[in-house]
Amino acid sequence: MKALDCKLLRDLWKMKGQVAAIALVIVSGVSTFTMFISTMNSLNLTRTKFYRDYHFAEVFASLKRAPERLKNRIAEIPGVNQVETRVVADVKLNVRNFSEPVTAKIVSVPESGESLLNQLYIRKGRLVDPWKENEVIVSEAFAEAHGFNPGDPLGAVINGKWKKLTIVGTALSPEFVLQVRPGAISPDYKRYAILWMSRRVLGTAYDMEGAFNDVAMTLDAGAKLDDILIQLDGLLKKYGGLGSYGRKDQISHRYLTEEFRQLETSATIFPIIFIAVSAFLLNVVISRTIHTQREQIAALKAFGYSNTDIGIHYIKLVMVIILLGVAGGLAVGVWLGHGLAEFYIEFYRFPHLMYKLQPTVAIAAILIVTVSAIAGNLFSIRKAATLPPAEAMRPEPPTKYRKYVKKLFISAILAHRQRCSPFQNPVFQRLHTLSRLRYVVCNRFYLG
Repeated sequence: MKALDCKLLRDLWKMKGQVAAIALVIVSGVSTFTMFISTMNSLNLTRTKFYRDYHFAEVFASLKRAPERLKNRIAEIPGVNQVETRVVADVKLNVRNFSEPVTAKIVSVPESGESLLNQLYIRKGRLVDPWKENEVIVSEAFAEAHGFNPGDPLGAVINGKWKKLTIVGTALSPEFVLQVRPGAISPDYKRYAILWMSRRVLGTAYDMEGAFNDVAMTLDAGAKLDDILIQLDGLLKKYGGLGSYGRKDQISHRYLTEEFRQLETSATIFPIIFIAVSAFLLNVVISRTIHTQREQIAALKAFGYSNTDIGIHYIKLVMVIILLGVAGGLAVGVWLGHGLAEFYIEFYRFPHLMYKLQPTVAIAAILIVTVSAIAGNLFSIRKAATLPPAEAMRPEPPTKYRKYVKKLFISAILAHRQRCSPFQNPVFQRLHTLSRLRYVVCNRFYLG
């Protein structure tokens, strides 16, 4: 082992308390950065896969009532890929052992079984039988809030008529990743539910046989969304169209997108604070170490070590502290990120969590901390590397205050001309305060 490496280990051991404190600050910054970025990337990956595998629609529209033949005209709009019509209604539920009012959105399921768009991920049970009038699938969040399982009864008022339903399954849908009532600020799983029922049964209940009041569609690659929305609104206008909108304005998707934006902001602000503090602490420690090792630097140079060797030695000292903090920060960040992602999975309903720490996140964390630390200590390291041996053998000369003395003298002359005391002059007072502050700081850190 080289002599400078032995000195490096000895220096690290002597200031182990300071190294541990700085490393902990770096751990805080790197773990915060890793936690937020990895959580955001994992949720985004999970959402993208869920949307793709279960065919989340790109355009939505609601209306009063339109004949089923209008579906063909909608499909003829340039840029439209797939079209699926549905019957959607708001109903009131009667939940056993729960006295408060409960509302729900009930969505039709095609008689053929699986939907083309916004397909269901069945967590428990099965799909509804299109020929049975009382079977429904409930959203998983609502079922968990009330302890429902397949086979449990559920009462509902559908189009003014009381109907006793039977739960045959619980499901998730890309359309309702966040199950929130329109106009509400936050989800309420006990008082708001999503139900799925056979298209034939629900259409009969609302006099929608051969008709629909909701449509969803996907678009071709490169299709212009605004043009398609204008044409779709034109077709639905005389049927009581309530306005079409794209996926970006769909309530569940929009809430999730805003949450990702907040995660990205948090991943920018909080790590900057910790990294800036760690760079400042490193600068203080390295500057102090170099100041106390002036004679050692002179001796090393007398034995033939070059300026480059001295500079690399102190850069290694900084890098060891950084690597300790980054290694701990990545480990803690992955652990916290996985826990945070699991929390979001409980809030935003996905079938599975695909947590993954991308290599670019770790590389970005290492580069940010390294560059900020080296930049903050570059002046001190350069000063140590270029220090002449003869000068290093002497104590560091005190700081000169000629600039301030000259300004104070000018301020005193101006005060004399204004026939007032120098201490009453604002310029004199500010300069006097700055000089006293600098004297106290230098006396504390350099004179001990």
